[in-house]
Amino acid sequence: MRIIKAKNYNELSKKAATILLNEVMLHPDITIGFATGSTPLGLYKELIKAHKNMNVDFSDVKTFNLDEYYPIDKENSQSYYYFMWENLFKYLNLKKNNINLLDGTTNDPEKECSDYEQRLLDNGIDVQILGIGSNGHIAFNEPGSSQKSKTRVVDLSENTIQDNARFFENKKAVPKKALSMGLGSIMTAKKIIILATGKNKAEAVKKMVEGPVSEDCPASILQKHPNVALIIDLDAAKLLRKEKIQNEIGGYYILSEENIPKGKNIVVISPHPDDASIAAGGVISMMTEDNEIHTFVMTTGHRAFIPDKNRKERIEIRKQEQVDESSILKTIPHFLDLKFYDNGEDILDEDIEKLYQEFLKIKPDIVLIPQKEDRHPTHKLARLITIKALKKYGKKVYTWNYESPWALFHHGHFNTIVSVPERFLKRKIDAVKKHKSQILRTRYDIAAESLAKLRGALIPEQELCAFGENPVKISPYIELFSRKTVNK
Repeated sequence: MRIIKAKNYNELSKKAATILLNEVMLHPDITIGFATGSTPLGLYKELIKAHKNMNVDFSDVKTFNLDEYYPIDKENSQSYYYFMWENLFKYLNLKKNNINLLDGTTNDPEKECSDYEQRLLDNGIDVQILGIGSNGHIAFNEPGSSQKSKTRVVDLSENTIQDNARFFENKKAVPKKALSMGLGSIMTAKKIIILATGKNKAEAVKKMVEGPVSEDCPASILQKHPNVALIIDLDAAKLLRKEKIQNEIGGYYILSEENIPKGKNIVVISPHPDDASIAAGGVISMMTEDNEIHTFVMTTGHRAFIPDKNRKERIEIRKQEQVDESSILKTIPHFLDLKFYDNGEDILDEDIEKLYQEFLKIKPDIVLIPQKEDRHPTHKLARLITIKALKKYGKKVYTWNYESPWALFHHGHFNTIVSVPERFLKRKIDAVKKHKSQILRTRYDIAAESLAKLRGALIPEQELCAFGENPVKISPYIELFSRKTVNK
């Protein structure tokens, strides 16, 4: 879960809008799940402003709403149908047939919920907006809701009725039931943005982020989702441990010299001897002074063509090149010589065990591995073996999934941007050049430098620039990662 700080409600709304508008601009036919209540109103005002002042087009956007009171007339000012039209929909150029809302006037609420759930399954949600209740509920999924629950009729808790009474004439006027997406329905969204503001949400936020995943706090299920951004103001964040809140811009972790990890044991998985420097040499250079970094070279790399050299000679050449790289990057090389490389490229239990034993010795806090979409067979298997060994290791480890010139991240697949100062980029390229046998046939040094420059030129404008504002000023050289937690 990415935790994004905001000084106040206004800043929280702008940050949420920046993330959502980026998605709309990149994917005009996106499907958005909307929430009601007071928390997202600022976000909705920013969306209206973007449509009015910057001509952001919503004509192909599809929408689904989380919930609706039951029973309630659409014309009732407290219905969520009325809320959405009055606060957002009528100000955007949405097509009416692209808007999906639960019907609080239906005579058959069970069928209404079943039909709505089917539409959700058929269409899917790209980005789901959520708020959180003071008792940890999301949508109308009260404590005790099944984590597999689907769209259904729910009984509102006394706590939720009390929270929502301020919107009605009195507490007795609040409906006692609602139609709501279930927790299982919400978890099908590709990306989730959850907003939390105010002191009265601090305890629920703490349970959601730091507590166990439990039906007692429905929002805690979001710990299991692979792509959640929690945007939070200072009041709602006051009970969180400080290390939970990261430096960020636009929903991405921004790492630089000032906030790079320190005092950690770090392992870099290098499927071939040169992969570590090509893919992650910049961040490795930045971290070696304050961390202990081990490079695990998974294979000998002897399949690479080196003229007039036999297998044994090729192995020795590539090993020495990796030693030379490590002397520049100041890492500790380990040559694992895993058997899968010469065994039909099958995952072998003995390879997993060998890596597991190395993890027991080093006790890593961070492991850098090839990203999930890397299709090179050796990289793919090296990654899978690493994940299996980490699962066996059983302790909490952060994985930094790295991209490379042959396996680029697509939009939305990375969450960490490393701003690499020029002197560290130079060290990276010098390290890549030590693999002379490889750059004689393919200029990986040029490819690695070009990728860092490309990311540096485009990422600030594409991902970090709020609409109508100047691009964020960071280094012209960038490395991208997807940071995740194993064995949390």
